[in-house]
Amino acid sequence: MEKFFKLFKRNIKTPRLELRILEPTKENAKLIWNTIKNETQEDFQYIHFSPKYDKPLPESVDEVLSILKNEAKMTNQNGVVWYVFYKNKLVGYLRIHYWESNKTLQFAAVWLIKSVWGNGFNREIHDTVERIAFEKLHVHRTARQCMAPNIRSKKSIMHAGYHLDGTMRDSNLMPDGTWVDHLNFTKLETEYKQR
Repeated sequence: MEKFFKLFKRNIKTPRLELRILEPTKENAKLIWNTIKNETQEDFQYIHFSPKYDKPLPESVDEVLSILKNEAKMTNQNGVVWYVFYKNKLVGYLRIHYWESNKTLQFAAVWLIKSVWGNGFNREIHDTVERIAFEKLHVHRTARQCMAPNIRSKKSIMHAGYHLDGTMRDSNLMPDGTWVDHLNFTKLETEYKQR
């Protein structure tokens, strides 16, 4: 686990972006809140960034601070959370986890604000993290997932060369009380090397 944290528990630059670790402070909570407060819940319906999971996005600085504190505890054992910056402006979020027992790097959650959709940022982030995972950490596989109705994410994941391993039926309870399936994808080290 020491090698994982050495490689990933730091700020990382991609060609256009910076992935920054933010401490759970009121100032950082305000920064995040000011970025997402005007986003529509509908555009983020498959995210569940809210600490209560009863809506996609938090609705106050206090809720954001709760998320920051929760994530600091949650990722302490095997994960990292970054906030994505473009031209020094916060535009998104990424959380990963590493499972040392089976050498798997799991992309656990990602979101970008709507104004930067379509710029290839998601692919750029994942390509950078994958490169470090496969070439420096020497993972056996990387894993991604999305809710089945999230067509944008599904297309992005499949376009990046991931294999659909399976569907967990009715795995996600949506805020409106409906259930949706969850799709699980992986890319093996051999598949990464063949690209």
